[in-house]
Amino acid sequence: MNKKRILTIISVLILALFGSIFLTAATDNQFQKDLTPLAETLYYILNYYYDIDNVNVDKVIDYGIDGLIKGLGDDFSYYYNKEMYEEQSIENEGEYGGLGIEVTYDSEYKAIKVISPMYGTPAWRAGIKAGDLIVQIDSTPVKNVSYLEAVSMMRGKPGTKVKLTILRGEEVLNFELVREVIKIIPVKYGFIESEVGRIGYVRLTRFNQPSATKLEEILTKVYDKGVVALIFDLRDNPGGFLDSAVEIGSMFLDAGKLIVTVEPRVGQIERYESKGNNFPKVPIVVLVNGGSASAAEIITGALKDNKRAVIIGQKTFGKGSVQSGFPLSNGGVAFITIAHYKTPNGNDIHKVGIEPDIWVTEEATKLVHEAEVVDYTKEFTEVDVNDPYIKRALQYIIEKK
Repeated sequence: MNKKRILTIISVLILALFGSIFLTAATDNQFQKDLTPLAETLYYILNYYYDIDNVNVDKVIDYGIDGLIKGLGDDFSYYYNKEMYEEQSIENEGEYGGLGIEVTYDSEYKAIKVISPMYGTPAWRAGIKAGDLIVQIDSTPVKNVSYLEAVSMMRGKPGTKVKLTILRGEEVLNFELVREVIKIIPVKYGFIESEVGRIGYVRLTRFNQPSATKLEEILTKVYDKGVVALIFDLRDNPGGFLDSAVEIGSMFLDAGKLIVTVEPRVGQIERYESKGNNFPKVPIVVLVNGGSASAAEIITGALKDNKRAVIIGQKTFGKGSVQSGFPLSNGGVAFITIAHYKTPNGNDIHKVGIEPDIWVTEEATKLVHEAEVVDYTKEFTEVDVNDPYIKRALQYIIEKK
């Protein structure tokens, strides 16, 4: 790396670190003082590090930004460099080769934390659970690699194997999984013929951009069959976009009913209300577990607090924080927690979760993974009435009829 290149980088870094401060926060001396060591460190690396010609400066900057965000101690704030951001877009395209796990980074354990296994995928079938900590991938400790590298190591050619070492409480578990093409099907549906009539079943697997449109289409099909009740399955749903959650909440609540409140550190509190719908007002049961997170919890809280549905299952994950992506000049994006969600009753469920109205026991939940797996690549499904959650929902609906 020649001297001109080094000087250019230093100049850009100084402008990036201090330019906006001088323009917008000239009197905030403490802020400038806090940032000075970062600029000093970069200056010394670029001017005095012996092997500078073999240094990837972009990588140094990436690690610096990543470290700043990890220093928050917030599992839900994170940094994607340019390559990682492009990699993440693979999932939004609806298909990729991997294990089917929604994850985040756990700064305390320096591990990959499972938010939720996607229903029916290799991870789900193996029994991997929300809250599991992936500490080793094949022979590589997760603490020795970046978040992006760890995620990339779990992906790969369909049919190939990967070994995961997982910490679950104090228990160390080893899994060998075979990668598959993960097709993200946002909505599945089916029907149950019961003694009180036909019951509709709809499972929402995530809250991505097409979820609301697809769910509205599926609900129309289900209600057109004359169902007397609906089971809405949000188990292992890791969440997604807020606007998708608001659109979906509107499909179950009357116009004007509060769905969620977003309370930011900076700016005004935002209230999101239902736009209303033309669907019949049949009884609804919502199924949740420890893998129901974020937008799935928004819907759960909205339907519970508005007394529109009965919640059955286990306590939800407890992700009630809002992240906003701030694009950076290097092509990366800093995702930082800027607000918390509040349910209509004003409950902040971040790191708390939502308790169900009717609990399904821990022992019963283990039976779910022992049941025959439904093909997760198809929208229409045969509903497993021996699934403990569905069995309990049916029992409730029949008793109430």
